[in-house]
Amino acid sequence: MPTCFAAAHRDAEPDAHSGRSAPPGARIAAMAGALARIVAGLLAAASVLAVADERVQLDPFAIATSGHPNCPPVAPPLMTREEVERSAHARAERGTRCAMEGTCEPGGAYRRDPEINEAVRAAIAADKRFASASIWLTTSRGWVTLEGCVRDAVQRLELEEAVKRQPRVVKVFDETRVVPVRARKPRRPPA
Repeated sequence: MPTCFAAAHRDAEPDAHSGRSAPPGARIAAMAGALARIVAGLLAAASVLAVADERVQLDPFAIATSGHPNCPPVAPPLMTREEVERSAHARAERGTRCAMEGTCEPGGAYRRDPEINEAVRAAIAADKRFASASIWLTTSRGWVTLEGCVRDAVQRLELEEAVKRQPRVVKVFDETRVVPVRARKPRRPPA
C-alpha cells in the first residue's frame, strides 16, 4: 500500500477496543493529513534544492523532438521557493479533493505525471509525422502542455490529437507556434 495512504488505511481498520471501523470522516481526515505530510516533505526537499539553485522544477518536463531548424529552445518551468510555497496548498487540496471524489488513485493527482510525461514524449518521438517539429512538454496532474514549433496548422492539429489519445492524459494545452520553414534558395556559384 502506498505510504501516503498508510495512515488512512490504518484508521480504516477495526478499532482494537470496539471492533468497529473508524467513521468515514476520520478516514478522510487521515488522508488529508497524509497528503499534508507529503506536501510538507516536498516543500522541505524543494527548500533544500532552492538553497542550492534558488529555482526548482516540480513538474516533469522533456523534449520530444528537435527537428524544426528555426525553433528557439523552451526552458523548463522553474519556480522560486516562494512560488513553491504558494502553490503547495493548492496542490495538496487538488490531491485531497480528487482522492475524496475517487477521480484519482491514492497518492494524489500528481502521482503519475512522470509516467504520463514519458509516455507522451515517447509517442511523439516515435511518430514520424512530428520529426520535423520541435516539441517540449510538461505534465501536471495529467494535464499536458505542449510548447515549441510546428511547420503548419495541420501538423499542430495532428500533434494535439495524438497526445489526447495517450492513456491517462486528462487535458492538452497546445502552446506550440506555427513557424513555416522556407526552402533554401540554391547558392549561385561564384562568378
